[in-house]
Amino acid sequence: MSRLTKELAQEIVTRTMQVIHYNVNVMDERGRIIGSGDRSRLYQKHEGALIAIERKGRFEIDEESARKLQGVLPGTNLAIQFQGEVVGVIGITGDPNEVTKYGELVKMTAEMYLEQADLLEKAQWDKRMKEDFLLSVIHADRKDIAMLRIQAERIGFHPDKARVACIMELRGEHDADSLPTLKRVVELLEGRPTIDLIAIRNTHQIVLFKPHLHPRQPNTDICEGIGQIRRLLEDKQIAPLCIAVGKAYSGIDGMIASYRSAQDTMRAGQAILPDQTVYYGEDMPNETVSANVKPSWVVEELHQLWRGFVQEDKSGELQQTLQAYYEENGEQQRVAERLAIHRNTLRYRLQRIHDVAGKDPKRFRDLYTLMTARWLSALEEKEPETDNVWKGQS
Repeated sequence: MSRLTKELAQEIVTRTMQVIHYNVNVMDERGRIIGSGDRSRLYQKHEGALIAIERKGRFEIDEESARKLQGVLPGTNLAIQFQGEVVGVIGITGDPNEVTKYGELVKMTAEMYLEQADLLEKAQWDKRMKEDFLLSVIHADRKDIAMLRIQAERIGFHPDKARVACIMELRGEHDADSLPTLKRVVELLEGRPTIDLIAIRNTHQIVLFKPHLHPRQPNTDICEGIGQIRRLLEDKQIAPLCIAVGKAYSGIDGMIASYRSAQDTMRAGQAILPDQTVYYGEDMPNETVSANVKPSWVVEELHQLWRGFVQEDKSGELQQTLQAYYEENGEQQRVAERLAIHRNTLRYRLQRIHDVAGKDPKRFRDLYTLMTARWLSALEEKEPETDNVWKGQS
């Protein structure tokens, strides 16, 4: 920032007049009044300011001088300097013998405001550059890596340490308040040492990259970094969010891969585990693979298998049993305890699954086939394929 704006000039006037109780004017580098406690003087040319600019210093005006110059009143005028250049003048109206003692203080205040505004502008620019870099990464592929590395160097970002991509998505319907909510989330999170990059991707998603500081054991509770984010948002009563955590990788290509893993994890998690709010890619590789399966004859056969199974399982208890059996690794005692049923009841249900689906869940191959059919069907239900050429074929 090299010039005074009208808004900044008026802010300087307002703040300084609260302290010294004399009228203050701020003139631009052409000697035109752009901020004043006396609004009737705005945009007038101030000859005293022009002399101060020429001198690159102070010019005092007494009653006699005021009568000879255009657009001036008695007082003192001091050139405002920023980064070695005169960018304007600040003037205090009144008896020079009284107001001169305030001159340096007011000049220093004006120059401080300029420095603060410049720092803010640079910070905003730095923020925009980082957001642009993040959004470029998530839309990139391998051919873009060299360009992204140059972009990273320009913003002082070091891509070679391990990072994790996270996607935060608003749950439920998105309305007019969704974007303000996301902006509030970003304001709460940006600048935290546990987050390197953060940006709003669209009207319902935020993407961020955080350093991979320590390993997390599979299927454990939320890791500390994500836990802190959740607690912060809950404390601020932010709308419910789902979080998908990708795999940790390093380098530009690793950032691209980490984002894609988070993206697939979010798709699979919301479709297959809708009751959860945090999904880790490393916990659900099989489910996430299903998010990238393209329509084919085998996919359609698995859809038909699951549709037939669901049609026969009106109460849903066989689906519940199958899910528990899979998650408990076939340990029948743990499955029975989880479902609060007798082991004989569990054996009966497993046989029913075999009879209805034609697949024996006690056989690993058949169990995996059934679960894959479930995952693919859940994904299709959430994101139906309108151009599936295999539909209706048997």
